[in-house]
Amino acid sequence: MFQYQEKVNAGVPQVCTPEIWDQLIDSPEVKNICSRIAALDTQAKDYNDRKQALKKRLPIIIPHAASFKNGKRVSADAVPSGLAMLDVDHVDNPRDWFESIDKQLLSNNRIYLVAITASGKGLRIIGERIISSIGSDGIRQLESIEAAQMRFAQALGITEYDAVTKDLARASYVVPRDYILWIYEAGLFAEDDRSDLREPLALPPHTPLSEADHSIISSLTYRGIPYEDLVQQLLLATGNCDGAVQGERNTVFFTLANYMRYICDFNANLLFQVLPDFGLSEQERRQVIASAIGRPRKSQMPMVMEGVIAVCERELEYAKSPEEQEKKAQNKSTALPLPELPRLLKLVCRRLPADYRPAMVIASLPVLGTLATKIRFDYLDMQEQSLSFFSCITAPAASGKSFIRKPIDLLLTPINEQDAIEREKEQAYKERLRASKNSKNQPEDPHACPRNNGIAISIAKLLQLLTYAEGKHLIGIGEEMDTLVKSERAGVWSQKSDIYRLAFDNAEYGQAYMSDASFNAHIKVYYNLLLTGTPNSLKRFFKDLENGLATRVCFAQLPDTSFTEIPIFAPYTEAEKEEIIRWARRLDSEQGTIVCPEVGKVISDWLERKRQQAIDADSHAMDILRRRSAVMGFRAGMLCYLLEDHKYTDIVGQFAEWVAEYVFRNQMELWGDQMEQELTGALEVISSDRGSVRSLLELLPEEFTAADLIKLRARKGQSVKASAVSMVLNRWRNNHRIVKINETTWRKTNY
Repeated sequence: MFQYQEKVNAGVPQVCTPEIWDQLIDSPEVKNICSRIAALDTQAKDYNDRKQALKKRLPIIIPHAASFKNGKRVSADAVPSGLAMLDVDHVDNPRDWFESIDKQLLSNNRIYLVAITASGKGLRIIGERIISSIGSDGIRQLESIEAAQMRFAQALGITEYDAVTKDLARASYVVPRDYILWIYEAGLFAEDDRSDLREPLALPPHTPLSEADHSIISSLTYRGIPYEDLVQQLLLATGNCDGAVQGERNTVFFTLANYMRYICDFNANLLFQVLPDFGLSEQERRQVIASAIGRPRKSQMPMVMEGVIAVCERELEYAKSPEEQEKKAQNKSTALPLPELPRLLKLVCRRLPADYRPAMVIASLPVLGTLATKIRFDYLDMQEQSLSFFSCITAPAASGKSFIRKPIDLLLTPINEQDAIEREKEQAYKERLRASKNSKNQPEDPHACPRNNGIAISIAKLLQLLTYAEGKHLIGIGEEMDTLVKSERAGVWSQKSDIYRLAFDNAEYGQAYMSDASFNAHIKVYYNLLLTGTPNSLKRFFKDLENGLATRVCFAQLPDTSFTEIPIFAPYTEAEKEEIIRWARRLDSEQGTIVCPEVGKVISDWLERKRQQAIDADSHAMDILRRRSAVMGFRAGMLCYLLEDHKYTDIVGQFAEWVAEYVFRNQMELWGDQMEQELTGALEVISSDRGSVRSLLELLPEEFTAADLIKLRARKGQSVKASAVSMVLNRWRNNHRIVKINETTWRKTNY
């Protein structure tokens, strides 16, 4: 943790928690002040004075200090936080600089924050000070702030920086969220106190284990839960679903050891056996374990670990109930058989194994919608819509997600043919522009617009193409979802996420910059997206349900192919290829407004059935997700109407309902529990075993701990993330429902 203060010359230093951090960077006042600074005339004589006056109105953070002994921002009274801040001035284009660096260097060097400074012309980099040595007495010594700054600078190729930013009371002005280019909150807001920089870290003696010892350890459990299951759930809870890759192994291993020590009796040998090695040497692992064990211990188990245990206990209990497993299996999307398909989709799916056909249908929707981009129709609310679809196919690694490539390439034939022409126009224009670089007569921009551009595309280029497309859909196809995860880390995700969400309803998006180098536009967004990825990359990409993007996506989950024979994907015949391409050209020529009230009736009836189910289940998540799924089912029905020669048939109605139901089941399976928690918050309503409606608070004893709440939420299938549990407790307290008795215990009030 580190400190913050209301203003540089006002208030007293206080601990900056993740919740306070979010309030600071999302503050309208902070955003307004930084906007005013950005609008100042840098050539004006009083520029520096006006800029400084505005900056003094901003809150500050004090990264180098965990606390101040006398409550004043004085270096002599500061307790070190273990962080170091690098201040880089006079950077004309901070975002361009950030785009140019290798992001892996940030993880490798334990850099947790990269942000544009309040002036807009500098960089603020904050990372962790690492252990520089361990003395013969077992006492560790951290590198100095200066050494850490030099390490950050050398790693990132920075040759000039502010060398005086080293005292423990040094402040940094808070900037709005969109000034933040990179953040790793688990490091920035480490849960354990890092203030004691000279704690004992003597390595424990290593006694080789016998075969009998290995056998005993492998069978050890905690409360009946295998340690392996606890480790896997902890990886998920700490955002390390895929384990650890090169450059992150040491950090991830330390995180696991730091939490697992609480359920391993702080025993180094036991930790060494139950933790995955991630390819680290024995010496490295033992030293990291020693470092974790030697850190200050909390008086109670960390909330993150409580949540992990609760989830594992719930899964263990669930595994003992075949009735519950059968009931849940019936609600999975895999239990929903495909209806009779229109001719084109029959062709597309003909050569695929049966288990892969539903995913192929879902993967086809964005492509078919892009082909029929000129089609418009009214939804149930009489608002005009187009065939906009976002689809995501997810399956474990090496399970054959690339099976969509050949069918999709065939369907894209008309678009790819036109794109080839557009790219030739674009290249010719660039060559003419280069040739006339110093000429007064510049060539006219032909507004070339290839529509299939992948997903690694800048905001400015995307807006340019959307403008040039003049109402036609662009399409992005990414066979590796982690490509977009990387762009999220690169700091452009907030804008891209906005664009994607707006694309679902073809709403307007715009940006305006003073620089001529940026593309300014204000247009309706017609954009379709098709992604594939592993379940872990899915969780990383759609980690924020509150922004609503995940609820706008048609998800399809491929079957688990573990220990099965390789699936056979037979090639299309030449006749089949030709027919698929003919259908694609036909869709590409479709235009105008279509009307099919029968599709509206099918979706209205489906919506009502789901509404009744949501009432019976008392599920807010179900109520929200049914609405978005209905929109996707309606659009799919109108697409099928086109494929059935503009006629309503039973195939059209069945297809519309199948897509709505399939998307709904996948949405509920992937996000239902988490969304339920986020929607209902502190007043979450759940069904008891007797069927009556009771609140979470009512089900808790008069005096309870956070661990009690976590266990209850886990039994009810609700989120047990530390942030979710803290949010519920804070809301109850703010609404005077509970009072805190001591560090771990709460008491209900008479309300």
